[in-house]
Amino acid sequence: MKNFIIGYGETLTNPVEVRSGGGDKNHPYSFSEARNILVGDLSKVIDDIDLKPKNQCANGEVVVKLIQHPSYLAKSYYPTNLFKKYGIKDVGSKSAHIKPRKWAVKKHPDIGLASCVFISGSKAKFQAMLDSLLNDSLPNSTQDIFRSIENISSISVDDKIKHIDFEKEELKLEVVLHASEMDELIRASFGEYSKTLGGIPDWNRVKVVGGLTFLPVVINKGNERKLAEFSHLRALRSIPKLRFNHPDVMRERYNTVVSLPEFKNINNNFKVCIFDGGIGSEHLLNNWVTEYIPSDVSSGHPLLLSHGSEVCSTYLFGPFDENKGTVGEPYSNVDIVRVLSTTDTDPDLFDVLTRIEDVLKNKKYKYINLSLGPRLAIDDDDVHVWTSVIDKHLQDGHCFATVAIGNDGELGGDFSRIQPPSDMVNCFAVGAVNSTGKNWERAAYSCIGPGRSPGMVKPDGVIFGGSNDELFKIYSPLSHSIVGTLGTSYAAPYALRVAAGIDAITDFELSTSSIKALMIHHANKEDKEQNDVGWGLLPNSPESVVECMNDEAIIVYQGQLNKSEHLRIPIPVPEGIDCTWVHVKATFCFNAVTDPEHPLHYTRSGLDITFRANEEKVKTGAVHAETKSFFSCGNLYETEEELREDAHKWETCISRSQRFKKNTLLNPVFDVKYHARAKGGDSTTELEPLNYSLVLSIRAEGDVNTYNLVLQQNQTLQSVKVTNRIRI
Repeated sequence: MKNFIIGYGETLTNPVEVRSGGGDKNHPYSFSEARNILVGDLSKVIDDIDLKPKNQCANGEVVVKLIQHPSYLAKSYYPTNLFKKYGIKDVGSKSAHIKPRKWAVKKHPDIGLASCVFISGSKAKFQAMLDSLLNDSLPNSTQDIFRSIENISSISVDDKIKHIDFEKEELKLEVVLHASEMDELIRASFGEYSKTLGGIPDWNRVKVVGGLTFLPVVINKGNERKLAEFSHLRALRSIPKLRFNHPDVMRERYNTVVSLPEFKNINNNFKVCIFDGGIGSEHLLNNWVTEYIPSDVSSGHPLLLSHGSEVCSTYLFGPFDENKGTVGEPYSNVDIVRVLSTTDTDPDLFDVLTRIEDVLKNKKYKYINLSLGPRLAIDDDDVHVWTSVIDKHLQDGHCFATVAIGNDGELGGDFSRIQPPSDMVNCFAVGAVNSTGKNWERAAYSCIGPGRSPGMVKPDGVIFGGSNDELFKIYSPLSHSIVGTLGTSYAAPYALRVAAGIDAITDFELSTSSIKALMIHHANKEDKEQNDVGWGLLPNSPESVVECMNDEAIIVYQGQLNKSEHLRIPIPVPEGIDCTWVHVKATFCFNAVTDPEHPLHYTRSGLDITFRANEEKVKTGAVHAETKSFFSCGNLYETEEELREDAHKWETCISRSQRFKKNTLLNPVFDVKYHARAKGGDSTTELEPLNYSLVLSIRAEGDVNTYNLVLQQNQTLQSVKVTNRIRI
């Protein structure tokens, strides 16, 4: 008899009080040293303001950048109180790699990762800051903030311009403004300023997310640098082309007779949606597929319909099984929304994004797939409009979204990095591997990581997507035949089929973060590079996810955490197991509210996880057992400067496995604290409890009684029921 995953792990948890405190901070600079530098910096900023035309300064304010020393990345050092003191607005931030004048510690990198904060204020406010540095007797708390600052400077036009395609005389640009919903004056000022340069902003398609406004603008070549001189303009780039198609490859059509599975009524309590090029009416999938066509989509193109229909087919049936000569049975029906139209002239398709957003607002779907998006590599400095908008709609955890990471992995360097919106922290980014065999590798075309921090591990996972040597064979609904193709466009819906399949075959309410945790928990990285495969090769069937090995118990915890409270999560290693080694693997996942104007501090929620292996190992005077390392984060980050003191705490997914001698474990636990921030600093508002998911596997090497012992010794845990309605 098979052992299936165990639910209700959260019933084992209980609140616990854990006191924490930090030591004194070693400052690289004395206040006198910092003041000498900042007086010169602020004097130069004020001179620059005097030279700036008034029509470039909304409300008489300018945006400048303040860079903190790399030693001050934790949220407790964010200079919020300094901004309040001088009435200066914090409008955003980004990461910066700098070589500081000196360090406070002996062991340090040559180049450090630092926080670059964008601040907005009038000349008078910067003058007040300068005057107080020169004349005032400042309190120690204010002096310490000034000591954390490496420099303050104006922002150059070159800092703002990302990429311009100069092929045409008329430039189609995506402009990003430091302007929230409340900042209508800034948008109006920009509109007036762009008119003086002959620019035409398209206000009908503007997107406002957090503290940013994304706006399409058409302007003549040669005026783009002048446009970038508007002070509240954060970034400017040519609107990139859309990606949705497979890499350049000869598609093969096979003369294979294929019969579709017999239709059966599938009663799921969830709905699935694919956003793509549509499916049309010339197909045999009406029992499984419903197409929705937005009112502003006038017609479909054969290539778009072909792509959309094959993405649908991949979700429904998976790849064609040559050995059996069959396709798989659907785990659910699916809706497809035709978001691409032959009349779309906008290569980045603000229209397409609006169609997707209009559907997501209704929160109708638990599972969605996006095999399209802007064709450009992600930028560490700025979160793209697609990422910003869609991530916002996924942050409440109602929806599990698979996103293809893009097919430009062969371009090399930064051009081969994952493409928006697969850099969302609240999505499941999927890359492709080249083979279904044991000697699999990242498919050459599949884009690579890393993502941004937080969101460093991207893709989330990889699955077969085809290669020139082994094409991805699928049923093509439009030709009613088997075709061979390849691309991350097919890997993403294949992964979604597995994810939704887990939900379909289990009689248990699994949250979307639990589905994500289960997928990542079962990913197999082998010896591959993290940037190539993320957490690893994903399972290709839901059945393999819900089954435990003979000597293993897999437990799902779905609970809530209150801000700043500690929760003790027992790891129920059973008494009486007969083994030498115990393998413990833990995968935490949650969804996070995001601040797109602060890519370095993108997530507002984080977890501080402490592992205690043995309850009897208590130091003198301590209340709790001593801690051991479990979630070692050294291999999560590529470079030493990125491994900052609290970076890993803001990742929305973390997974690790460790092996222990059985006699070193005695009632082991995780103590988990939910901490929050807002726009880089401490959160001042009352936040909702955080819904977390933990998948925990306990494997007592060689003891086949492990599973039953866990259930017998923890009466509130229950095996998850798995239906057998699906052909296994």
